[in-house]
Amino acid sequence: MARQSWGEPDGIPEGSDFSLEAVLTVNGAIAPSQVTSSGAITLSVENTVEPIIPLLIDEVRDAVDAPSGLVRWNITDAQSSAWPAGTFNGDIKLIDSGGMITYWPVSLKIRSVID
Repeated sequence: MARQSWGEPDGIPEGSDFSLEAVLTVNGAIAPSQVTSSGAITLSVENTVEPIIPLLIDEVRDAVDAPSGLVRWNITDAQSSAWPAGTFNGDIKLIDSGGMITYWPVSLKIRSVID
């Protein structure tokens, strides 16, 4: 499964309001019966080198459209204000209504603000 990347190539400015959107597929196909509003969909992103810097841990999705597989997280400037520049890897985690867990790999590129 390819890692979905947000903020490429220039990066999302630290301390900004932004939305992250992903289309969740299973074996390359949208599975609306699995991606439902009743499923628990979370996003976690952190760097993987010492010291580990978590950006988002179990961030709950803000919107989901099951027929299209689209999930959205709205990140506020208060959340992103202390984020360092860099590329951070993580996962989207879905626990569906039957208790099955599915992961999708993601990365988030952050850049310093240029005034």
